[in-house]
Amino acid sequence: RRTPASSHRARDMSSHACARPARATIAVAPRLARASAPRIARAHRSTRPSAGSTSSSSDADASPAPYVGPPRVVILGGGFGGLYTALKLDALTWPDASKRPVLTLVDRAERFVFKPMLYELVNETMSDWEVAPTFADLLKPTSVRYVRGDVAAVRVGDVVPFADGGVGSSGGGTIELASGETVEYDWLVVAVGTATAADESKCPGSKDFAIPLSTLEDARRLAGAMRDVEAAFEKDRTAASAAAGGSASAKSRKVAVVGGGLSGVELAGVVAERLAGKASVELFASGAGIMPESPPGQRDAARRRLDAAGVTTRSGTRAIRVSEPSSGMPSGVPSTPDAVDARLPSAATLTYAEGDFESRTEEYDVVCWAVGQRVEAPESWPFPRDRRTNKIVTERTLRVRGHGRVFAVGDVARVGDESAGSPGADINPNARNAASPPPDRFDVLPATAQVAFQQADYAAWNVWSSLSSRPLLPFKYQHIGDMMVLGKTEAAVALPVGDATLDGPIAAALRRAAYLYRMPTNEHRAKLATSWLEQGAELAAKEAPGILKSLGVPLPDFLAPNNNRP
Repeated sequence: RRTPASSHRARDMSSHACARPARATIAVAPRLARASAPRIARAHRSTRPSAGSTSSSSDADASPAPYVGPPRVVILGGGFGGLYTALKLDALTWPDASKRPVLTLVDRAERFVFKPMLYELVNETMSDWEVAPTFADLLKPTSVRYVRGDVAAVRVGDVVPFADGGVGSSGGGTIELASGETVEYDWLVVAVGTATAADESKCPGSKDFAIPLSTLEDARRLAGAMRDVEAAFEKDRTAASAAAGGSASAKSRKVAVVGGGLSGVELAGVVAERLAGKASVELFASGAGIMPESPPGQRDAARRRLDAAGVTTRSGTRAIRVSEPSSGMPSGVPSTPDAVDARLPSAATLTYAEGDFESRTEEYDVVCWAVGQRVEAPESWPFPRDRRTNKIVTERTLRVRGHGRVFAVGDVARVGDESAGSPGADINPNARNAASPPPDRFDVLPATAQVAFQQADYAAWNVWSSLSSRPLLPFKYQHIGDMMVLGKTEAAVALPVGDATLDGPIAAALRRAAYLYRMPTNEHRAKLATSWLEQGAELAAKEAPGILKSLGVPLPDFLAPNNNRP
């Protein structure tokens, strides 16, 4: 168990914001003292400091005066955990107006990304604004301030040393941005999340030649690669027809998806539907097969959909290397005198091992990567880590262990067991952290949006409680099922009751409705509802015959093809 060097200082760690004066206003200031006064002024204007903040050329190098004003809460990361924590804090009622905090959200991107719907950008059934609205638009009706920047360092104030060599903190601190600007806080919420990350040590070249799906830029890149594959197939068919002196079919292109987990299966299903008849899709999974941690009913529904879409699943495989293609012509594309170099910008060579057999090397037009997660909080940040996952260890209240004014939520957080006495101790959420126990397959809280949603509510409440001298609430996870997309009108939803699973168009509609409800603001929700109703009407007119057929419903006469009604 960690023992504070001073018990008096340790007791101070749970005090609320008014227990001691904060040091400075929420302002962006130059990291280097020698920075010029105009730079200081520009930085202050860009973050709209409170009225108590002043700066001039004559006192630029002087120590700042103690800050006197409302508490400053800074949230790092604008994903589900961070954005929803900020919105919840802004919406809470503060009986003591002096305790209402100044809220600042820091994120490197311009847009919030609703990650479960990135697949709709890959198949281009939605626009960027629907899946990734800008922070400026989302936060316009609120008092939350948005600062765009990469976090270079987190500096805690009032460091508390521990006997095991670690450190804690009992007060605020400073966020240093890569631009050199700083943002000071009294209370901090870390919600930077995780990202799909290729491990170059295990599979060289995967970072340079494979395409992940974790950000808006990744989705745009994959959508562009899909358009390239479609265009290349049409060129191949035109060239083959010209060579044959008439109509002729072209060899299909090839796409590989590495990773048989939930995200890999979703991506394989979406890509296979989009490129039907134009490219073959191969899904590479481990020896455990596809979706080993998912409910059996959902896994079976996904397998049926992949089979129907023609996806080749290679179970028991391991990617060894991804590299530049060895020739100008992808495997399977015919070479003709009139053919041009058919290699696409996204083309790559994948070397893999299948079971105990020797490795094989094949060329693909696109290699999609859906393996591995990287915690976005660098190890240099002064917070305790879980040894196995490298996530930040928190108490059950989501407060970072040893840091009285820091909370962590979402994928970056690892809820620890205080009784274990170790910052890296694991805890089974089926015990004390789950109000409605999740399935036994979880030995840790799943890295899903629904966990981040729920933790955001608790984090906001516990910050409010800390500032209001109220007791903190321990996080209780309520598992509400699992949803996955498998196509435009295909999805599989595992209900939180036994092994009940819905699939097909009904599940797709339920998924859309659930995500509409979970959108961050009422304004964005209303815009989406209008857009989706219009899209739904168009899609129904186009896809209704196929959907009704899949459901076994007789096709009405007015929907029958070649209907010659007057």
